[in-house]
Amino acid sequence: MKTIGICIISYLLLIVSCPAHGQNYNNTFYFGMGTGLSSYLGGYFGNAYSMKVLSDYSDDYYFNDYNYSYDYNTVWSPVQFDLTGGVNVSENFAVEFSSTFIFAFDGYIDPEFVSGSTGERDYLDRNSRSQLYAVPVSAALKFYSVDQYGSGFFLKAGPAFQYTSEEYDRVREYYSYEYYYPASYFTYLYTVSKSEWLPGFTTSLGLQFQISDNTISYTELAYSYFNIDPNNQTALALDRAPEAQLFAFNAKIFFNF
Repeated sequence: MKTIGICIISYLLLIVSCPAHGQNYNNTFYFGMGTGLSSYLGGYFGNAYSMKVLSDYSDDYYFNDYNYSYDYNTVWSPVQFDLTGGVNVSENFAVEFSSTFIFAFDGYIDPEFVSGSTGERDYLDRNSRSQLYAVPVSAALKFYSVDQYGSGFFLKAGPAFQYTSEEYDRVREYYSYEYYYPASYFTYLYTVSKSEWLPGFTTSLGLQFQISDNTISYTELAYSYFNIDPNNQTALALDRAPEAQLFAFNAKIFFNF
């Protein structure tokens, strides 16, 4: 999943850096793509999936009485890819449909430590770091104001839903005391996963700049809120958090037809 996400974001940056040609912004339909910096913030969901950059470390979130765990490293998380299409309904209003593909790695969920022993070996059960795949989709009414060169600002808001798929592994760490420093090894127990559609809304504001007759670049600040009905049955954010709040700074290129 990490390799796919890094390839997507590299490909999009290449697209954004290339010029494009086409028709006129005043035509009815437009389509855009891009990427951005996003982070879930606030509460349990935000703690699990806030933005991580170039992390290669041990973390006391998974600390136990014996040692640290060093098996986590993150280049960038979340990885984001955006697709947007819209219809201009008047000189200053458009209806816009957006979908965002988000891949988040190494989530900080509750490890839920349980210790025990079997035979002559002690063990510690815990949850591994979690993985998240989310697809927020929205339909928004956009107000925009542009100058004679096609540059200006915009505001938009509307209902949204987020497809959310989350999972983590339950692992067991056995300990040996045959040497001065205790040794340990891991075994896999089982996987916990869940997928769910979350209702909510989205709002954003931003600036647009004319690149060519049919091409416009967007930069925007966006906020999306999604409601969750938690049941506390597992350590998943979908079972523990009452909400998911997504903040993003996006860059997109739009082509008009």
